[in-house]
Amino acid sequence: MSLKQYTVARIIIVMLLAAFVSSSVVRQEYFWPVVAIIVAILVLFFLRRRVREVIADERDDALSGTAARWTVQIFSLGAVLCMFVLYAYQERNIHFAVIASVLAYSTCGIMLLYSALVSILRRRSLHA
Repeated sequence: MSLKQYTVARIIIVMLLAAFVSSSVVRQEYFWPVVAIIVAILVLFFLRRRVREVIADERDDALSGTAARWTVQIFSLGAVLCMFVLYAYQERNIHFAVIASVLAYSTCGIMLLYSALVSILRRRSLHA
């Protein structure tokens, strides 16, 4: 399979998946979209292995790593600022405190996940 064929297949799969998920959500069915997403990921993984050309090189990987690090940092900063604003105005709406707590815990979770993955990948690259 060529890179162009893979790209076309990927776009078609994403379009079909988006249509299926949106129609399922409108019908208030939430189990089948999860199954469809998992199947789509597996199909894309299988198709990617069949590509004979180079999909990404080391520069793309380094750029993706930098973008991921900046994304986590910018999101964390924005989430913490939003959290403080929501806590400051929690007396105006009682739900602001709950939203702020969810934002705080999800930000902590993302940062912990990022740190764990960096550690795992660093160890894996040292042993390879």
